[in-house]
Amino acid sequence: MVQEHVTLNNETELRNLLDKFFLDTKKAIEKGNLPNFKNLLEIIQSDIVIITAIHKLKANTGSLTSGTDNEDIRIHFLEKDYLSVIERVKEAFNRYKPIPVKRVHIPKPGKKEMRPLGIPAMIDRIVQQCIKIVIEPILEAQFFEHSYGFRPMRQADMAMARVAHVAYHAKHHWVVEGDIKGFFDNVNHTILIKRLWGLGIRDKRVLMIIKQMLKAGIMNVTNRSEIGTPQGGILSPLLANAYLDAMDKWITREWENKKMNPEISVDKRKNRALERYSKLKPCYLIRYADDWVLMCKNKSDAEKFKYRIDKYLKDKLKLELSHEKTVITNIRKKPIKFLGLHFKVRRDKSKKDWKAIRYGWLPTSRPDPIRLKAKANELHKKVKNLKHFKLENKDGLIHEINRINSSIRGTINYYQASSRVNKDLAKYAPKIKYAAYKALKKFGGDWGPANETNNLISIHSKYKSYVAYIEHMNMKIGVTALDFCRFEENTLKTQAETPYSVEGRKLYEKRTGKVPTLARADDVLKLHTSKLIATGRTSKRYNFEYFMNKAYAFNRDKGKCRVCGLQAETDNVHFHHISPKLPIELLNRVNNLATVHIPCHKMIHSKEDYSNILTAQTYKRLIKFREKVNG
Repeated sequence: MVQEHVTLNNETELRNLLDKFFLDTKKAIEKGNLPNFKNLLEIIQSDIVIITAIHKLKANTGSLTSGTDNEDIRIHFLEKDYLSVIERVKEAFNRYKPIPVKRVHIPKPGKKEMRPLGIPAMIDRIVQQCIKIVIEPILEAQFFEHSYGFRPMRQADMAMARVAHVAYHAKHHWVVEGDIKGFFDNVNHTILIKRLWGLGIRDKRVLMIIKQMLKAGIMNVTNRSEIGTPQGGILSPLLANAYLDAMDKWITREWENKKMNPEISVDKRKNRALERYSKLKPCYLIRYADDWVLMCKNKSDAEKFKYRIDKYLKDKLKLELSHEKTVITNIRKKPIKFLGLHFKVRRDKSKKDWKAIRYGWLPTSRPDPIRLKAKANELHKKVKNLKHFKLENKDGLIHEINRINSSIRGTINYYQASSRVNKDLAKYAPKIKYAAYKALKKFGGDWGPANETNNLISIHSKYKSYVAYIEHMNMKIGVTALDFCRFEENTLKTQAETPYSVEGRKLYEKRTGKVPTLARADDVLKLHTSKLIATGRTSKRYNFEYFMNKAYAFNRDKGKCRVCGLQAETDNVHFHHISPKLPIELLNRVNNLATVHIPCHKMIHSKEDYSNILTAQTYKRLIKFREKVNG
């Protein structure tokens, strides 16, 4: 546990510390102890955490949305002086007073009602992100293994895989479909802070900052919020999971996580005997944020659990079940609605699968018809709007086609784990295809086989059906189809997969093929940073974004000079702006920074001929950089 002040020199040390938090928490729980982490604020407001937090927020799609103070991340942070940003964030922690959030309303998927979102000011988002980075591994180590919402390396299809697994193997077909009335608006602040204390966040300064954050008012509505946590806040999903983790633990101690004699817990026959002859009521909980289902053996157990959970939520968490929406369903007869899908089991009649014969009931799912229709209409509208582009703005048109294709593929990826995905999505595909054809016709667009287009090749190469396309730079760019999908069975969550262990990150890489980004080499570049600050070059082009991204550029270049190819040492390194005439919002992006030796950097900006002292390959690279500078 953290008892002394910790100094972080680079992002690698931060990752190692977070891994240690996760492991120490796991060990404490295994020994029956409560975790106890103090002195967290010093870590939270360290330079390394602040830089990491701003980098994460920059990648967030909502980072350019301003709060009530009208500040956005680019103009007011990335393009500001490095030291002033660091000092401003630290000062925010030292005298924390949150700015009231901006309330906006967005439509709920497939519904007419609106969902309120609270958008914090940018400085408060940075503060929340810093806290989240440090406390998340402590909480993650304790959360219920079948809670899937808003947690790293988990997604909705894993929750559905668990539902199918329980229905098929455990034959639990009576389901309580849980709905908590106005959950985010009714979170009790005192209970939440006590929950965080019990989960090991023992730095009172951090808890007071979180409490102040929760009590931040809503602009033009109230100056102070006595209950609730705003949807839209960076920290809100993590806090929501911490709050409902109490319910998870209370329910699962009845069966899933009940402490039993080790001999019994590994013997399936004895477990079955316990299930049949004991007074225990077997049940399996699957939760995704505030959406949850409880799968029971029979109707009687489901009714008893519904009553008990309702009472527990009222007494312990000051929450209420919606009695209209919390229903008990026999999934042999009627589907449940969970995470945008309808799920039920059906009697297998094929008798070709011995497992089906043995168990008798097979899981089946389909997209929620109302939500799917709403999504299809949204995609149709986006496709129709392509016709509003001007003829001369073909680059903008191509970009919008790519955005639409991304939305279509995102919809497919979400629903492809449902067994009826092909049939249900095929209903809307022709309408969207035809709208694309009509919209692109004025740009010279045409119909053609998907496998002859030059975009989304990994998908389009599998289909010969026609799509609308336009020609651009001798390439056929097609609007992809909603029916280019195939059912893919859900994958169960591997519980050892986590961002907070070496093994967990390797499992994630193996499953997804995504290689984790290298940690920033902050300490390697400390000397370079101090030189720039000492000479006053900490504004304009040498802004916060430059200081943040140069470390990522150094990683990308593997610490080698892009001109001579030799390793760049800490006292002999510069970061060259490849295209120095770019506007400030593009100037310090990672792809515009190159690691170079100081002498090589001078040669790039010199007009002298170095062909007689450099190798042909090095000189060729030098000339390429010079052309970019003068272009």
